[in-house]
Amino acid sequence: MVCTATSEGDVCLASQAADATPISCAAPQLQVGAVAGPAADPGCQTPVVTSALPAADVQSLGMHQVGERLDFTVPAGAVGFSIISQAVSTVPVVYFGGAPGPNLAVPSPLLTSDSATFFTDLAAPPLDLTTALLVSALPSQGDFAAYSLYAAALNFPNSSAGLALAENGGLAAGTWSFVVNDYAQECLSTPGCDGGSAASVYNMSVVVSPGPLPARGSLAVDVYLVTTSLTAQTAVASPAVQLFASRFAGFYAQAGVCIGSITFHDLPSWAQSKYASLSVAPDEVELDQCSDYHQLFTLAVPGRSMALFFVDDLVNGGAVSGDEIVGQDGAIPGLPGFNGTVAGGAVVLAADLSSSAGCGAEFNSASCGPDLVAGISAHETGHFLGLFHPTEATGDAFDPLVDTPACVCALCETDPTALASCSNNPDGGQPTVVANDVCSGASQQCGGSNLMMFWLLTSSWAGDITPEEAAVMRANPLLAAP
Repeated sequence: MVCTATSEGDVCLASQAADATPISCAAPQLQVGAVAGPAADPGCQTPVVTSALPAADVQSLGMHQVGERLDFTVPAGAVGFSIISQAVSTVPVVYFGGAPGPNLAVPSPLLTSDSATFFTDLAAPPLDLTTALLVSALPSQGDFAAYSLYAAALNFPNSSAGLALAENGGLAAGTWSFVVNDYAQECLSTPGCDGGSAASVYNMSVVVSPGPLPARGSLAVDVYLVTTSLTAQTAVASPAVQLFASRFAGFYAQAGVCIGSITFHDLPSWAQSKYASLSVAPDEVELDQCSDYHQLFTLAVPGRSMALFFVDDLVNGGAVSGDEIVGQDGAIPGLPGFNGTVAGGAVVLAADLSSSAGCGAEFNSASCGPDLVAGISAHETGHFLGLFHPTEATGDAFDPLVDTPACVCALCETDPTALASCSNNPDGGQPTVVANDVCSGASQQCGGSNLMMFWLLTSSWAGDITPEEAAVMRANPLLAAP
């Protein structure tokens, strides 16, 4: 470990690791898919969908009320799992101190075959999240964004400790169990919480990834065109789209993931009109399952694929002052193979896709629109596959992986005024955010702006992926064998 003294104590991080080694992949196939969505607006939908993964890989446990304990089978040497909760009936909002908060599904506690607690959301996480076997509802993700309304996935592995377990023999074989649970049920026994209920019913499924952890994987992508600038037919023939596809695939080759196909879908005219300008304001993302943001995801067609919705206008809601929201995931992590839920995919600002005058051999998001859209799409796909930001905007919360740099505000900020506002601003204004100026170093202490999962797209952003980030993605059951 490399330790540096700060006013808040020693900051100790692992030495810098080399980036993941790219693999060789065939170019992704660009193809035209079916029109996505019904002919007329169906109104608010909260569908429970069936997985598109092979039936033998999915343990469908059926509908159950919160409080019920369910069993699932883990084969010897398994390296990962995803527990899927889809609401059949529930309340969307509970109140903490009078303020509304999302009612989120959280299967907990999770017990191993010998009845040991593997994960519980009621336990305080360790100070060093890399030592936790499974991390979820990260405070660093802001307002519980690691989960989603009405549909959520609890994925293992996503931490260094979890990866070490997966890579050294895998999970203990046998019958594991968890309790169907959500925040509304926990609200009943939480002081200061109102609106609780023990009546929620969820459709539960479990997908287990057999071992060993694959060195390679394949991912299919579906792109839904919520734009008037392209159709599915023109997209596959567009040089700008072909550059986007090549750059996107290049990012994932670093992680040992080949992008096998990118399928483009048109939307009906009513959907084009309704979702032309999409709001990602916090209330619509966190509290309203009927918002345009969540309803757009229900148009995704079934498939073992990553669903990306290309939009021309994302209304800035809740962004750091001076920044623009360019992408938003329906859930972190996403539901692998369960496209069509209110959380099924990610939206990407694609208005610059046709601006290719500044494109060249090297990645350049500042002047090449296809590069910019590829970078946004790669980042949001990484979230869907289980990755968090290495460093959150305020530089005081970090992901659970050892080999991703941590840009610590109290250590890396050099301006005295900005340093005084790290974590909290004594004047009541915005806290200092860490950006390219302090996070572009080559050390684990003050680096990370080059990574694909850095919270901000800056001039140092290069779409790089660390070996542990690559391993988390390859363990996700959404990936198929190459």
